[in-house]
Amino acid sequence: MEKDRPFPDELFYRIFEIDNVVERTMFIEAARSIARQMKRISEFNSILKAFFTDYQQKMHETGMTTQFTGQPIELGCSGWIAGDSGVYTEKMDTKGFPVRIMACAHPILPIQILKNVDTSEERVKLAYFKYGEWQAVTVSREVCADNASIVKVLSRIGVEVTSENAKYLVRYISDCIGLNPAKLQPVKAINRLGWCGSEFMPYANDIVYDGDRDYEPIFRNIRSGGNYELWRDHCAVLRKNKVVRMAFAASAASVLIELLNTLPFVFHIWSGESGTCKTVAIMAAMSIWGNPKMGGLVKTMNTTKVGIMRTSAFLYSLPYAGDELQTMKDKWMTNFDQLIYQITEGIDRGRGRATGGVEETKTWKCSYLFTGEEPITKNNSRAGSKNRVIEIEVEEKLLDDGNHTVSVLTENYGFAGRILVEYLQNTEIRKLQEEYKSYFDAMCKLDTTEKQAMAMACILVADRILTELIFTEETALTVKDIKQYLRSAGEVDISERSYQAVMNWVAKNPVRFLNPNVPDSANRYGEVWGRIDEEPGKSGQPPVVIINKDVLCEFLEKNGFDYSAISKKWAAKGKILKNSQGKYVHQTRVYGIKASYIKIVTEDISKDGFVKLDDYEQEKLPFD
Repeated sequence: MEKDRPFPDELFYRIFEIDNVVERTMFIEAARSIARQMKRISEFNSILKAFFTDYQQKMHETGMTTQFTGQPIELGCSGWIAGDSGVYTEKMDTKGFPVRIMACAHPILPIQILKNVDTSEERVKLAYFKYGEWQAVTVSREVCADNASIVKVLSRIGVEVTSENAKYLVRYISDCIGLNPAKLQPVKAINRLGWCGSEFMPYANDIVYDGDRDYEPIFRNIRSGGNYELWRDHCAVLRKNKVVRMAFAASAASVLIELLNTLPFVFHIWSGESGTCKTVAIMAAMSIWGNPKMGGLVKTMNTTKVGIMRTSAFLYSLPYAGDELQTMKDKWMTNFDQLIYQITEGIDRGRGRATGGVEETKTWKCSYLFTGEEPITKNNSRAGSKNRVIEIEVEEKLLDDGNHTVSVLTENYGFAGRILVEYLQNTEIRKLQEEYKSYFDAMCKLDTTEKQAMAMACILVADRILTELIFTEETALTVKDIKQYLRSAGEVDISERSYQAVMNWVAKNPVRFLNPNVPDSANRYGEVWGRIDEEPGKSGQPPVVIINKDVLCEFLEKNGFDYSAISKKWAAKGKILKNSQGKYVHQTRVYGIKASYIKIVTEDISKDGFVKLDDYEQEKLPFD
């Protein structure tokens, strides 16, 4: 540099050609020292700053790209130097020195944008080079846009990001995505299985799976393996048992629920005896879709209701198989009514996010295959839960050799699922709906309910498809074949079940309705609950049980029935009498004591063992 001549451009170009920060700093300080001796230090600093600004502008204009060795994709990253030593940019500090700003100390770049077809939310797949190999992780766009979130999420998996460089890494990823719209065009993704329009996961070709790691054991097992012919021939033998065959149909029916606009249902096989091969039966049914091994497609029921509903949302259209339902019971669960209601509604309740806001509401449209040592519904179960369950008791072994069957099924599986889905994709849905309705209408003429008919009609359509596509030597099940497994309307109607429970209770305790004031009465020292009488002025009518309201309500509550709910239904069916004010409670005297009583009309209970009270028991006593 000469004292009276301008600083040469080569001097400043040389500064930016030095990659090593220490060497560059030493070179700049040497140049500054000379400029200071020439008393031109201010001029040198101004020109250096101008050159650096110009250099940064050219970095953006020249289309710099990522230069990582073995990178999955090459992206434009103007303004960033992205090489094997990491990702960084440069700027001038307050003293005019160019300073390197690190975004990440190792190679990293976005390689794919995933757009969820259900929610339209986007996620970013990042590739990063650590420990001698390229690795990948998928995170939400929210993580890539927030300094705190990117540190919290990516630092866990080994990405070198701290609170110091987080904002630069966020900016680098954002720049890469914004500068490469063609290479990073969003692809359709989904985080669940089942129907997605006309496509079906996991068989869809143009939809990427982007599910939670918690469900990897399920996703990995939904595939085909072994020999199709061997699987079909063995299952054809198993299907000679009607219960096993219905389990196959219940499994296949799961993918029909959305297409037929019907409701999720439960298919429950139970037996008080062990060794009936009920677990193997649902494993055989689940082999339609993949490897039915325990812990994969067949789950233990030692879980929670939240766990079942979240897994249901992931399966969406595929059946949920749960073994040994009774393991879920605890001291707070007297029956499974609430579970049945929640899973067959097909929608989860809203839940809050840990980071704030509310999670997406989960839905599903699948069938449930359960096994257990006891019925899933009880005598006091509500009509809704009775309605939604096809429940079959098994008294004999379903299969001859359960161990051999398990061995065959865990080595040969998963072929029928794709065949079934492809058939549905190429079938006019209207024809399936007409077939379903014909079954439904036929069953509605029987002594059953609509919801029972809905579930069973879906099962019959599925069985017809299986016999047409796979088990061609069989004939499809008919309504006559399965009507024995339909609940009658009386079994489902809670008012009928509660009424019969009360009648049985009264029949077992006739002494509680005798007059204790009569000498040598069988109830001379016991409790008096009421009396059995004929309503005055209604000669020839069935007897009426006049029972203390508190005693009746206590019995109903103990047995899981709600008096307020069933009393109206009893009144509608003429099973309960009202007083002159139209109320159900009568203020009357029974054996001289005035209290609140309910008058229940019996179905001629005297024919079943009740003896009409003697005349002296009906007489009004002096103190009555």
